[in-house]
Amino acid sequence: MATTSHDAHDSPATEREPAAERRARVHVLPGDPRSERSQLQARMLADRLSLPVTDDERAVPEGDLVLRCLRTGLELANPGESRHGVRADFADLDLRPGSRSLSRRQPLPRALGRDSRTVLDATLGLGRDCVLIAAFGYTVIACERMPVVAALVDDALHHPNCPISAEIRARITLDPRDARDVLAQMEAASDTIDVVYIDPMFPPKKKSSALPKKRIRLLRALVGDDDDAAALLDTARAHVRRVVVKRADDAPELAPAPTLSFKGKSTRYDVYIRA
Repeated sequence: MATTSHDAHDSPATEREPAAERRARVHVLPGDPRSERSQLQARMLADRLSLPVTDDERAVPEGDLVLRCLRTGLELANPGESRHGVRADFADLDLRPGSRSLSRRQPLPRALGRDSRTVLDATLGLGRDCVLIAAFGYTVIACERMPVVAALVDDALHHPNCPISAEIRARITLDPRDARDVLAQMEAASDTIDVVYIDPMFPPKKKSSALPKKRIRLLRALVGDDDDAAALLDTARAHVRRVVVKRADDAPELAPAPTLSFKGKSTRYDVYIRA
C-alpha cells in the first residue's frame, strides 16, 4: 500500500490516491458494542480516519469492509465473516540474532546495499518487509497513503503483545502519506535517504485460476492496484541514487535495464542506481 507521525497531508490539493474503479468503504466496528470503552475507542479511531462507525456488521453494505477494534488488535474483514480478518502480523518472522533470515547474504540486504543507512519504504502495505529491513539494522521511513492500512501497522507495532523488539521498532517511523509527496518535500532527499524501496501491488495474473490469498483480496478491494508504480519509481530515481523494486520472480521489470538484480526463491529485487 500502503506510519509514527500521524500528520495528514498539508492540504487536500496534495492528496494522491491510487487509481481504482471502485474501492470498498470501511466501517469501524467496536470489539464489544456493549462496552462504553470499546465504543469510545472505535469512535476515536473512526474520527482519526474519517470513517463511519457501526455496531452491526449486518448493516454494512455488500462490498464494503469492517475494521474491527479487538483487544488483540485491529483487523480488516468482510462483514459477517466469522474467521479472523487481515492484520499486520509479524509473529512468524524469525528475527533472532544470527538467524538465517537475517543473514547479510540474503537478497534483500544485498539489494539495499551494505553502505546504506536510511531506507524509505514507499509502499508499506502490512509492514512485513519494513520490519525485516529494520531488523537488518536500517533506519526506515515507512510511507503508506491508505490511512486504514497505515492504522493496521501502527496498531500492530504499538500493541502490548507485539513480538517485535523495542530496538527494531525504534528504527521505524511511520508516515501516512504518499511517498512522492514525502520525497518532493525533501529539498535534498539524497542527503537523508540512501535507498527507496518499492513493492507495488499489481493485478492478478490473467491466466491464473487460483484465488489470491485473503490478505491480497481484501487489500485490493480497499486500495485497488498500484497503477502509478512506474511514476513512483521515476520520482524515486529523481530524488535518490539507489532504488530497489521488489518483483515476483517471473514479473517483467518495472523499468528497463536495472543496474543489478538479486533473486530469491519466488521474488526478485531489481536495483536502479543513478550514476
